[in-house]
Amino acid sequence: IVGFADIGDSLDTPVKNFSSGMYVRLGFSIAVHCLPDILLVDEVLSVGDASFQRKSIEKMRQIAKSDRVIIFVSHDVKKILSFTKRAIFLQNGQIKAIGDPTKVVAAYLKIEEGK
Repeated sequence: IVGFADIGDSLDTPVKNFSSGMYVRLGFSIAVHCLPDILLVDEVLSVGDASFQRKSIEKMRQIAKSDRVIIFVSHDVKKILSFTKRAIFLQNGQIKAIGDPTKVVAAYLKIEEGK
């Protein structure tokens, strides 16, 4: 967990003194290494460096291959298209599109462009 989070240099630091990025890295690392049946990931990959983001996506791919469910909440269209098999676009709590990620992202972008 510590190795995945890459916080080994901070092991003696109380968690209350962690930066928000370190805190999220540790929380995500704990969550993915507990082998949950359902993993909820809400914009966690918006923090951290590119290396941690790549490592996290790869870990989520491994979890998904083991027939576990991942609910991945993101506004990052590239990550949605590269990672998901099915997507839901919510706006103000209402489902605007559901299904193939390419079609769902297109619906999202159409609405965003109209703003």
